[in-house]
Amino acid sequence: MIKNSLLITLASLLALSTNASAQAQCTLEQNATPSQTKRYTQCLDTQINQAKYNQGTWVQKRKYELTKLEEQSGNTQILMLFKRSVDNHQKYIEASCQWRYILKLPNASQAAIDYKLCELALIEQFTQVLKKPL
Repeated sequence: MIKNSLLITLASLLALSTNASAQAQCTLEQNATPSQTKRYTQCLDTQINQAKYNQGTWVQKRKYELTKLEEQSGNTQILMLFKRSVDNHQKYIEASCQWRYILKLPNASQAAIDYKLCELALIEQFTQVLKKPL
């Protein structure tokens, strides 16, 4: 009963987070003013937060499934390796997007935008990997 309730809750959260990220589309005009650029970066922040939330939901779902697999199989390495892959992916995102940021300096606005776009793309990419069935 509790397992079914948890799975229903996870499915609901996944549906909500997917819908929320589909609603927010950020656009920036060619010759944007500083205030337009600020709104654009804030919009990107919102999208990143939504994408992280969505990814976190999938990570929790996979942790739950892998815990059950560990209990069934007795293989205690499964969950540990999964957690390590999630931690390493976060480090990869930071390093990969940092060098893109540095390339755009001294234009701090463009550097920040490129960093955020990179971060968003890599978060969404990893979430797609998490969505693949076990």
